Amino acid sequence: MSAKPIPKINNLDFEQLSQLVPKIGQSVKKVDLAGDVVEPTETKARVKRSRSYEESLEAVRARSAALLEKKQIDFEARVMQESFPWWDDEHRGVPNPFIRSGLFSVRTTTKREYLPNLHVSSLSNYEINYTGQELQQDDLSVWLSLINLARDNKMSDKVRFTGYQLVTDLGWRMHSESYTRAKESIARLKVTGINITSKDSSEGYSGSLIREYAWADADDNGKTKWMVRFEPRVSVLFMDDTTTMLEWETRKRIGPRAAVAMWLHAFYSSHREPIPLAVSKLHELSQSGAPLSTFRRNLKTALDKLVDVGFLEDFKIVNDTVYLKKAARIKAVTSSAPRTVKRLTTKR
Repeated sequence: MSAKPIPKINNLDFEQLSQLVPKIGQSVKKVDLAGDVVEPTETKARVKRSRSYEESLEAVRARSAALLEKKQIDFEARVMQESFPWWDDEHRGVPNPFIRSGLFSVRTTTKREYLPNLHVSSLSNYEINYTGQELQQDDLSVWLSLINLARDNKMSDKVRFTGYQLVTDLGWRMHSESYTRAKESIARLKVTGINITSKDSSEGYSGSLIREYAWADADDNGKTKWMVRFEPRVSVLFMDDTTTMLEWETRKRIGPRAAVAMWLHAFYSSHREPIPLAVSKLHELSQSGAPLSTFRRNLKTALDKLVDVGFLEDFKIVNDTVYLKKAARIKAVTSSAPRTVKRLTTKR
């Protein structure tokens, strides 16, 4: 029997063709126009890209480690120093957990409810539990004024001042009711138990908002003399990346009766670029206590107020979600020690 002929294509049999086709895994050599063989470079290119990726990843890791180390060093320095960062007279430093939560609510009731171990709604990266009488926006104003009086001293020092100084700084009218109101607020702030912990448990604070409080009826000029002292470790709440500088005159212009507007001013001051938020979320965060329908009306009035005082450029409520644009602000310059204040016009 004769052998079966091998098929051919263009005078090349399959055996010859198989020699021309590279096996799987072999690289194909390229020939340039001059007939020279060009070695494949694909594998080298892949290695180069891989090495570049690894180097970039390592650089990112190194930067992250450096930032974490700096944060830890700053934290330890603040604890050891037991003092506040310094800010100018036009601003008041406030920890973000205080103003991104309902710790200081928008309620204006005279009777303050006692809250045992309340879990406070918060938008910040912190878990907050509070025990004590309900705190409202007037209590936050008093605490900020007292902190401002203490900012040039060590936290362990006693802070002495007159009732006149405090009421003047708050912008309240000079009346016996204002002095009584301030005294009652300080007493509430003293009998508090607050526990603030970052959600990754890397830092926190547990203690009262005021350690000690005393007063004398009057000095030689008829002015009541008061004294407070803070828990020294409260200074750890005033880290550079967790402290907001509130425009004090703006807060005073809003007025103590406009509690929702005061809360919104503080809340949005802590955001460089405010994100859209549902009305129901703001209702929850501010610890309103009012029905949502009532809060919705109060919110619109409060936002109008923030436009009037120049804090907001514009706002709109669409599908029960709040969108707003902040006006250009003057940024506060802070430092760990008093320095000459320089003003920079920026958008926050």
